[in-house]
Amino acid sequence: MTSRFNSFYILIGILFITLLTVNTRYFKGSSAFLGVTYAKKYAVNTEKSATVINSYVVPGQTVSIGDLLVELESPELELDIKKLEKEIQNYESEKIEKQKLLESEVQLLESEKRIVQNEVENEVRQIDSKLALNRNLTNEFLKTETTLTDSLSDLQLQKQSTLENGALQIESINIQITDIQQDHEFDQSQIQANIDLTQQELEWRLLEKEKLNKYALFDGVIENVNIKPGEQVEEYTSVLSINPLHPTTVVGYLVGSKDRNRALGDIVTVRSTEQSFIEVEGRIIGFGSVTELPEILQKSTAVKAFGLEIFIAIQEDNDLPVGEKVMIK
Repeated sequence: MTSRFNSFYILIGILFITLLTVNTRYFKGSSAFLGVTYAKKYAVNTEKSATVINSYVVPGQTVSIGDLLVELESPELELDIKKLEKEIQNYESEKIEKQKLLESEVQLLESEKRIVQNEVENEVRQIDSKLALNRNLTNEFLKTETTLTDSLSDLQLQKQSTLENGALQIESINIQITDIQQDHEFDQSQIQANIDLTQQELEWRLLEKEKLNKYALFDGVIENVNIKPGEQVEEYTSVLSINPLHPTTVVGYLVGSKDRNRALGDIVTVRSTEQSFIEVEGRIIGFGSVTELPEILQKSTAVKAFGLEIFIAIQEDNDLPVGEKVMIK
């Protein structure tokens, strides 16, 4: 009898020490309370009206950063891209045609220069021949020297005039060449400006086309898929929703009047109730109202429990699962 009595008290002592240890480790007296982890759901929307080419995910599927989720196509965007590409081709063709036209005009003016040069050279040769002939005559007939000398002077003046007129004509042609080259450069710069503007618009449209396809921006789990291949969707339509693999917030519940001295900005520790070695630091970011506890936190009785909501932000790089019951202290 005494042995059983002693065993009973030993068992009570062990249970008391165990409860004290658990209380000290997990609750620290009355400072701990329960909560549930949550992850913000992200909706993936279209930016333009589009046609669904294919969907590569289903609800519940885990995806990684960069995975292609939905392939979309916009006929309107494709038409705009083709128009812009055609405009650029037309501008490039216009540049080439104007360049060819310039080269033809310059060649024509260069031909005119050569003709003028040839005419001047021919006329100068004729004058030089006359000058040579008159000099010979002057040497033979001294008595007519004065008359022949006057003739020589006239020929020299004629030669000088021919050369000056030729030079003026060539200078005039060179000015024409310079003018058309300057006009050509201006025209080409205007065309190139149009090409650059059209190219910028084309690149913007191509970027829009690239953005039509939807890729995973983070590791997560597909929640809903709202479209199917071949379907037409309007702009800003939600095509699917995705949840992060790990929670970003925790909603805790203060039951009763204890621990109501919590304040915004307080740092807390959030620990998994299933795997006590998983914990993460959090910060209180807000308070809600007294509301019914989630089903996961309710005790197995007919009486429903209520608590004051406390919203806690936690680091995204954590190992807690979404929707798990956690201890907050």
